[in-house]
Amino acid sequence: MKLFFAWKLKLAAALIAAIAFLMIIAMSSIVGSSYQQNKTAASGPGGGVSDSVPEQYRSDVIRAGSICAGITPALIAAQIAAESNWNEDAGSEAGAQGISQFMPATWDGGAGKDGDGDGKADIHNPHDAIISQGHYMCSMLATVKSYIESGTASGAPVELALAAYNAGAGAVQSAGGIPTNGETEKYVPKIINSMATYQGVTTLTTNKTPVSATTEQAIEWAKGIANDDSHTYVWGGEGPHYDCSGLTQAFMRQLGIELPHKASEQATLGQQVTEAEARPGDLIFWSLGGGEIDHVAIYIGDGQMVSADSPDMGINVEAIYGRNKSIQFRHYQ
Repeated sequence: MKLFFAWKLKLAAALIAAIAFLMIIAMSSIVGSSYQQNKTAASGPGGGVSDSVPEQYRSDVIRAGSICAGITPALIAAQIAAESNWNEDAGSEAGAQGISQFMPATWDGGAGKDGDGDGKADIHNPHDAIISQGHYMCSMLATVKSYIESGTASGAPVELALAAYNAGAGAVQSAGGIPTNGETEKYVPKIINSMATYQGVTTLTTNKTPVSATTEQAIEWAKGIANDDSHTYVWGGEGPHYDCSGLTQAFMRQLGIELPHKASEQATLGQQVTEAEARPGDLIFWSLGGGEIDHVAIYIGDGQMVSADSPDMGINVEAIYGRNKSIQFRHYQ
């Protein structure tokens, strides 16, 4: 009888262990599936953001996540949440500063960008920091892709780029992948797994009124200027290098419209419209410095623009930014 009960106890224990093992496998499958889906989302093109992104940062996040393929707005947002929890004044024991937690040496070494056109790259200015984060992540993505191609590192490029942001590109290369330093191997999946929280449809609206073939051709010309590195930002430039108002002047000239070469004067002409009423080919104006109109760009639809930003930033196709800087849209046709 004792042997019979002992056999039953062993059988029950075995069944419990088997069930526990199957539950672990099932949970791993669920978590792994979610993680894989978010990895796929991380490598997708552009995209919008959800209401989980604080309103005052949404245009900056969309802009930063539209610089290169692979670095999306949702990734930028999840990274900021992990770095500083959206705290503009955050600081770390290691010395990282600001909402995107740049080390001052990295910032001063070329990573810092003037994101709001005020002529300064301030590590504590979120508009500067977030666009700098986007550029830096694109740089890290290109770097780790070169490691993968040379065989010195392996892994998903976006994950390795995040690891490089956290630990440095050299650490990724030395480790041959994500460094196991007690921090980075937790940092990467935390961001990937939280991306879904920030993935959403952008709140930017677009007037779907058809535009003329001439306007479409002029927009393609402007996009071509932005995508050609031989065209740079030059103060007062009217071609082949341009400043902001020189670019819009050249753009409008293709539509048979002559404008003065000064943003504040261009803003006195045409008809002001709301963003919802704006059509591709309209111009966008800002008072970035807080006084008179001092910046202008070409609206190309879907919340995007072509802008000659600054000598540091160059000429770009990018998401509209600076909605808190007295932005206005004007129609000329």
